[in-house]
Amino acid sequence: MKDKHVSIPMTILSLAIGIIVIFPIIWLVLSSFKPSGELFTYPLHMFPSAPTTEHYKSVLDGGFMGYVKNSLFLAVVGTLITLLISAMCGYALAIYRFEIKYVNLVFGVFLLGTLIPGETLTVPQFSVISAMGLYNNIWGVILPVVTTTTGIFMYRQHYMSLPLSLVEAARIDGASEARTFVKIVLPMVKPGIGALAIFTFINSWNDYFMQLIMLSSTSNLTISLGIAKLQAENSTDFGLIMAGAALAAVPIIIIFLIFQKYFTKGIAMGAVKG
Repeated sequence: MKDKHVSIPMTILSLAIGIIVIFPIIWLVLSSFKPSGELFTYPLHMFPSAPTTEHYKSVLDGGFMGYVKNSLFLAVVGTLITLLISAMCGYALAIYRFEIKYVNLVFGVFLLGTLIPGETLTVPQFSVISAMGLYNNIWGVILPVVTTTTGIFMYRQHYMSLPLSLVEAARIDGASEARTFVKIVLPMVKPGIGALAIFTFINSWNDYFMQLIMLSSTSNLTISLGIAKLQAENSTDFGLIMAGAALAAVPIIIIFLIFQKYFTKGIAMGAVKG
């Protein structure tokens, strides 16, 4: 009975917080169907009196799908590379922690990197990317961020929750290190893959600063830069911006729905210490 009394206020509080969080999204979607002159009429009203899809038509006719294509390539490829690098680095730091000297020290150096503000690395990153001839190239945005301390940390924690006897048994049976990694260890940390995939995809999709610095031509613009371009070209037509933002949110929602079953479990597993 006591638990029921506790759960009712918590349920009400959770619902209230959920409504507060989702209300701006609902407002944005509904406002994207309002005529431009109706957005700031007083008093404000949530539902459009004369729904229109003109904003969406204008956005799509303005080359918006090209921005989506660039963002999808950037986010998907960047996420896959990040998952691969994080999985391999985490494996080495966790499985070899008793076999190779100074492995834990190397991991500590990785963690120290989180203390460096990302903005301070902008000039060195830009210099390296330019020297590689990747300025104004999607790869110039992908490569600087594929090595993430957060991903390496998450994978290391996942691996450390596994018994080392699994790896030792595989070695005794004659499995190579690559086979042990791919066939035995990696499948056991699938929740970690899902959680990191969501984080990485969303960060790549929503990134603005790095893309603004590295990309300049219209053909290479991503969805974040495309929405900013809509604002600059149309004297801040909020109807167009809201339509673009609503379209930009669709892939993120789809990715979250695909990986949501791994999300909470992956975060919980990452908290386990070996």
